[in-house]
Amino acid sequence: MLLPMMNLDCINDAAISYHLPAILIIAVLKTENGKIGAVTQNKNKTYDIGPMAINSSWLPELKKYGVTQQDIQYDMCVNIKMGAFILSKKIANRTDLAIGIGDYHSHSVTLNTVYYQKVKLNLSQITLLLN
Repeated sequence: MLLPMMNLDCINDAAISYHLPAILIIAVLKTENGKIGAVTQNKNKTYDIGPMAINSSWLPELKKYGVTQQDIQYDMCVNIKMGAFILSKKIANRTDLAIGIGDYHSHSVTLNTVYYQKVKLNLSQITLLLN
């Protein structure tokens, strides 16, 4: 059920740093299903990087903090931490939690809703597993 090689210390550190429930980060990781070292091309000429599938459009912003593509592509903890940073910004910029979570994937209403539903399903499954 949970992702192989999931680093719970990294998830907990990211959750604390960005005021997110660790279980939400795990649900996003499961939804994204990215891998260390992976780069996946998107239809819009951007690409997604690593376990949290961080979109390449974030690279200029992350560079301001000294984080490179190589960092998020090959370092699980950096990828999780930067993914949580992005997720927290998306949620903070919305008055609706569901839309904020969906914004991690897309601002398109349809794609946003579909993504949020996937995260919600994964969140429910993880919660059932933990109970």
